[in-house]
Amino acid sequence: MGQSVLDGSAALRARARVFADILVHPSLEVLRNPRPLFRGGPAWPRFETQVLARTCWFPLPVPIDAKPPPCPPAAEAGEGVWCGPVSFHFGHMVADFGMRLAASSRAFPELPLVFSIWNLPGAEPLPFFWQIVDHLGIDRARIHLNRVPTLWRRLHVLPQAERRFGGGPGRAHLDFMDAITGPAPLPDLDCLFVSRAGLPKGRFAGEGVLEAALQNAGVVVFRPETVPLDAQVALYRRARRLIVSEGSALHAFQLLGRVPAEMIVLCRRPWRRMAAASLRPRVSGLHYVEALRGLVHGLRATGRPQTTTALSVLDEGRLLDALGRLGVPLAWDRTAYLRAQEADLADWIVHRMAQAAHPGERATIERCLRGLSLPPPAPWPEAGREPGREPGTEPGTEAGTATP
Repeated sequence: MGQSVLDGSAALRARARVFADILVHPSLEVLRNPRPLFRGGPAWPRFETQVLARTCWFPLPVPIDAKPPPCPPAAEAGEGVWCGPVSFHFGHMVADFGMRLAASSRAFPELPLVFSIWNLPGAEPLPFFWQIVDHLGIDRARIHLNRVPTLWRRLHVLPQAERRFGGGPGRAHLDFMDAITGPAPLPDLDCLFVSRAGLPKGRFAGEGVLEAALQNAGVVVFRPETVPLDAQVALYRRARRLIVSEGSALHAFQLLGRVPAEMIVLCRRPWRRMAAASLRPRVSGLHYVEALRGLVHGLRATGRPQTTTALSVLDEGRLLDALGRLGVPLAWDRTAYLRAQEADLADWIVHRMAQAAHPGERATIERCLRGLSLPPPAPWPEAGREPGREPGTEPGTEAGTATP
């Protein structure tokens, strides 16, 4: 069955649209907050009406990209397949910009797969981009990185196979992904915890103590940023049960078909059920544990709350009750947890103040701490200065794919 699914390129091509003489721009904006999520790529004719050719969210597709400004072409090319922009964020690369790649590679096996990238010196995809290409069995030589405004004489585009916030995969797409990845191995891990404790931001305060408690309960603890993508997905397919800290690691499952495991997602942000529409058809059971007291966050340069990099503070009782009901009882060291929570918050505040993104940063963090009855660090770290770093510099990019 698998090979016949992969060979169904005629059915895939029937879903594609084809345009003549399309100017494809390099990436101009990616992940702008607020929207658009993306500006650049193809300047489709009658742009506002080309919904399925654009980047969309939600069950009924709603475009969240913007038309690139007019400019003269700097190069010309023949025939290709538009796939999306390159992103430096793993989760967005998969969920927003990677949901055309697998089908496009099979529908048009002889054509280049077109991605836009920035027209800046040294702009290159991060390693996880190429790991995604390899995982899908695509020859890297087929990837065309569109760096300058290029007039493509003939450009094909398929609809996104999945969309964020509700546009989950159909049965045919899951069959297709099953055929790419092959049959799942027999599970030999009872339970696997996919942790974010090793990341400097966007995690639970004191998550290291949660790791230790799960390990003591016989759970295998895994930090996905420590290994390449192929090793990550191979491990996920071996587990009977998965516990995942909400984050980009959830989007790695969109690179697989069905995963015969029960999944428990620990929500890091209030009432957020990340990737539910994409995960529910894939796994044997899906549970979201909402056990937060609240967030400690800073501000973007615009003054808007920056919750994506926040530290999440757990309600220990709700967490332990929820996991116990789901068959994962834990022995909990509250003293160690509170000590680790305090240390994580202190380190995170030092890092935030070193960036000095907005003059209201300190007041915002203090307000978050008061709301959670947590003490501020003493002394308060100096703005724009992080021990061991030059003022205003950022730490290195996290390795691997589990970026926030």
